[in-house]
Amino acid sequence: MFYLLLTILANVAIFMAFRSFSKFDIRTFPAIITNYGVCVVTGIIYTGISHVGQEVDSSAPWFYAAMVLGLIFVSTFYLMAMTTQLRGVSVATVASKMSLAIPVVFSLFFLKLGTNELDIWNYVGIALAFVAIIMVSNRKSNTNKIKQPLTLKYIALPLSVFILGGIIDTSLNYTNHHYITAATESVFPIFIFGFAFVFGLIFTLVKGVTFRKKDILGGIYLGIPNYFSIYFQLKALSAFDNNGAILYPSMNIGIIIASTLAAILFFREKLSRINAIGVGLAVIVIVLLSHQEIFKAL
Repeated sequence: MFYLLLTILANVAIFMAFRSFSKFDIRTFPAIITNYGVCVVTGIIYTGISHVGQEVDSSAPWFYAAMVLGLIFVSTFYLMAMTTQLRGVSVATVASKMSLAIPVVFSLFFLKLGTNELDIWNYVGIALAFVAIIMVSNRKSNTNKIKQPLTLKYIALPLSVFILGGIIDTSLNYTNHHYITAATESVFPIFIFGFAFVFGLIFTLVKGVTFRKKDILGGIYLGIPNYFSIYFQLKALSAFDNNGAILYPSMNIGIIIASTLAAILFFREKLSRINAIGVGLAVIVIVLLSHQEIFKAL
């Protein structure tokens, strides 16, 4: 639970960074690319350059996984930005959060981790997690007031965000289960972000993206918690015996509750009735998902 809480806090810090970008006129894409470079530096400082040098192995399966994930990280962010601009914030948010369905299904039916310990209340909690996420993510948006038909062209962007987001979490779950050791837990994220930084720089050169001082500062602010969000997620997966069916719903619900409270406290955001019900349901979900641990503690 400790690493799960740290993962949630790191993701809330990321949310706070993104939320402040508009306030300080920080352009998101240059800040994101800068953030990847900062993640690498943060990871090297935290891990120690000598340890990174000892553990790096370009022939190891996790190294290739890091390369692929780096490309997916950049692609997912770009598609997320496009979805937000063309389909609205709510659509992008729901597509991103609902992607937890992919690692949950993968963990239950392919990795088959923790299925013997799950009871009916855990499964109810997993199902209600999706309902809570939709309710909390339901925000009124002025970007697209005209109701659009659900054609393939319309859903292509959010569907891409959904699939790629799920692939990221599933890949982390699979790689951590099969290839990551205690010695490489802190090194693996460094190379994910390193490859993301390289692919991102190539993209910026092709697109002619410029970097302002405030964009770089925003990237520095974002990069430090972003590295730890992946590192603590790997630690949390190990602590949960790589059971993504329990970890990912718990993590997403925790992030939603904490980030919602942070938005209310620091940005004076208001919740609609359905949002408030969703937050309450999210609390119930956490109890259902972790009731075995709660009873053990009592």
